[in-house]
Amino acid sequence: MAKHIANLTPEIACEMLHAAGLCCSPDEIQIVAREERWAVALPGERLAWFPASESGSRRLAVERRVLRLLGERCFFRVPRTLLVSESGFEIRQMVPGRCDPWGLFERCKRDSELAQRVGRSLGAILAEQHTAIGEAEVTGWLPRRVAWPEQSDWIRERLPRVVDDKELVFVIESTIERYEAVAVDAGDHVLVHGDAGLHNLALDPETDAVNGIFDYDGAAWADRHHDFRYLLFDVGREDMLDAALAVYEPAIGRKLDRGRIRLYNAACAITYLAFRSGTRPEQKSCGRTLAEDLRWVRTALSKIT
Repeated sequence: MAKHIANLTPEIACEMLHAAGLCCSPDEIQIVAREERWAVALPGERLAWFPASESGSRRLAVERRVLRLLGERCFFRVPRTLLVSESGFEIRQMVPGRCDPWGLFERCKRDSELAQRVGRSLGAILAEQHTAIGEAEVTGWLPRRVAWPEQSDWIRERLPRVVDDKELVFVIESTIERYEAVAVDAGDHVLVHGDAGLHNLALDPETDAVNGIFDYDGAAWADRHHDFRYLLFDVGREDMLDAALAVYEPAIGRKLDRGRIRLYNAACAITYLAFRSGTRPEQKSCGRTLAEDLRWVRTALSKIT
């Protein structure tokens, strides 16, 4: 059973890295907590991942299998596993490039051409990913449901601590019921990233070309529509989604349901709003204040009601 470390310190991380032949000092590294895992940036665009729990060990192992399949079958770039240590941590080569999700988000809202270029690149990546790997290859070890949005009971428990607008809460609850009632055709089940968006893309800092995609921790065998839900912005245009589907649909020979993509976007926005429970309105949660989360929710709801 893989070893895990509940409280990773720079000293412990360096000791374990030294044992694997990697030299570093505690003052050179920064540890970031990442949902039952620890991420440690290393020179040479590498990341060391340490499990913080048994669940974290399993998550790293599943993501490692996904990355191996993608690396073998696809031409786009994903993180590459360099080392898996006996003590439980692993080192991955990052996708080269810049990741500035909020800056890119604002630029894409202003620049339709940039949004379309990114959309076309992501559409091509997803077309390849969704067709390269069959169900039999992931049966028994890959989740069959995306982790996000959360389920209705989880949302209903937290929402009253965040929002006191009864009319909005009613619409939100109705939307979550619609989301959970969606019937997904077997042909729409593919290997999804589960969290595809600007926050998981590495771009060339000079040209803005998409170099690749990372963070497959949320990968699942689930509805392909989930991988397009974050291509909708809080503006009137849908440039990025339009461009992505213009590449994706001809490549796979299948039309996607835009209404379902919008519903999934709304369900995610609602889950992020409920996730704010216990967070002050002005404090950012997942990068947004309460006002910003509410704006996303209201914009998303306006597109489906």
